[in-house]
Amino acid sequence: MTRMLFHAIHHPHPEHLDDLLGAMGQISAAAPQVAGLEEIGAFVDADGPRVIAISVWSSPEALQAGMAQLFASLGDVPFDVWERRPRELLTLPEGTAPGRG
Repeated sequence: MTRMLFHAIHHPHPEHLDDLLGAMGQISAAAPQVAGLEEIGAFVDADGPRVIAISVWSSPEALQAGMAQLFASLGDVPFDVWERRPRELLTLPEGTAPGRG
């Protein structure tokens, strides 16, 4: 089974950094009930400010099913108001680099 990494780079307005981190806290609180979610966290780049949100999933299927469950825990979060620009999303499978086995 291939584990998956999902990460989002958020670019909050400085006055909404705490709002965004509060939403990340809500997601973290919901995480223990989500099957296949192995790790979750939010990291703040004080120079940005940027918030890098990561989650590690046991499989692509767990990611697909679990993300809907996590975001349902948020309700209507006004990301478009809180952020200076759209968040950047990336999903990557765990694996080895080409030529390394």
